[in-house]
Amino acid sequence: MFSDSPAVVNKSFRYLLISRATRSSGLIFVTLALPLYLHYLHFSVVFIGLLYVPIILFNVFLVLILGRLGDKIGYSKTLFISEIFPTAGILLMSLSTNIYFITIGAIIAGISGSAGGLRGAFSPGMTAFIANNYGIENDRVGKLSLLFATASIFSVFGGIFLSTYALIENVIGGILFYRLFFFISFLLVLTSLISLSRLREYKRPKKTTRIMKKESFKYLLRIILPNSINAAAIGISMPLLPLFFELKYQVDPSVVGYVYTLAYASTAIGSFVSGKYINGRFNNLKIASIAHVLQGALFIILAFTPFLFLAGFVYVMRMGVAGVGSPMRGAINVRGIDKEDYGTSTSIQGVSGRGSQLTSGASGYLFDINLAFPLVIGGSLQALGGVLYYTMIRSWHPEKGNKTDKSKV
Repeated sequence: MFSDSPAVVNKSFRYLLISRATRSSGLIFVTLALPLYLHYLHFSVVFIGLLYVPIILFNVFLVLILGRLGDKIGYSKTLFISEIFPTAGILLMSLSTNIYFITIGAIIAGISGSAGGLRGAFSPGMTAFIANNYGIENDRVGKLSLLFATASIFSVFGGIFLSTYALIENVIGGILFYRLFFFISFLLVLTSLISLSRLREYKRPKKTTRIMKKESFKYLLRIILPNSINAAAIGISMPLLPLFFELKYQVDPSVVGYVYTLAYASTAIGSFVSGKYINGRFNNLKIASIAHVLQGALFIILAFTPFLFLAGFVYVMRMGVAGVGSPMRGAINVRGIDKEDYGTSTSIQGVSGRGSQLTSGASGYLFDINLAFPLVIGGSLQALGGVLYYTMIRSWHPEKGNKTDKSKV
């Protein structure tokens, strides 16, 4: 999976695009459907919220192992290995209505609570793969924005699958509807797995430290705090959001699918605009930070929106803003990381982020008290995370640290 040829490496990028497209189509449906499916099976919102705890813990363990491994064997290989888990897990979920099958499948597949349009874009090694192959930050933003736009536009199919609920449920019933589309999602993620086997990357520099260089670690500390706060916000607000739309506005899953379909299209547009018209023309850090603050503010507004069409509009706007900021954050997050530390660094970022999403366990309790609580608390935290992100990164001065500090961790 290694190559010294820029032509070969650049040509293989299309397979990553295919992977993100098919992965998003399948994974988004499963992520959207899981809380609705469990509610259909008469499990309580508290149980549904708590189910995300073991899912996240398994993800934390997997990301930590694969990130460190990527620095040694290559990020294309860890991308492939990590894709085996959702492929197997979603297949398991499609086989039975037994709660143990569903739970084990969801844990293995890593069906976390974030059903945003960028959900299918991220897997262990992806950011490190882009950072390794594209050394200039604007190039990284461009590639990430293309990946995120592709993932988002194909996430639309996950929303469309759910929007067919009313039609298909009348024919085969609710349970068979979910199981049928879980199996379709399995086939899509399997296609992603096959595509990842065709990736090529530049050879990795030899690892000279046990963990990472000290200058990489110093920069990493600036990233972890704001990103962890943002992840905690996502953990509280996102897992039960499909159920929020269903219960607050008294609609069936089809309508929820329509809302998310529009939201994913909005995310795709935002990601495309970010790479095409904003990247290189504005301060990336300012745009990324403002996007975080706006996402949080729009969540708070959504919590108190009385009508479905207004709520859908607010959520679509929020996801468009997310599309603008995410490619820039992805590039900024490796800005101060040494090339040999990309895998370890991004895995630690992933571990801290996924670990912070353990707040998902509280989302069910908050949701049970008041439907608005998860959105208000999560939105406030996300806005705070955006402010801290700008503050922490703005004060980083590479000319003072990276050129002189060669110590190791």
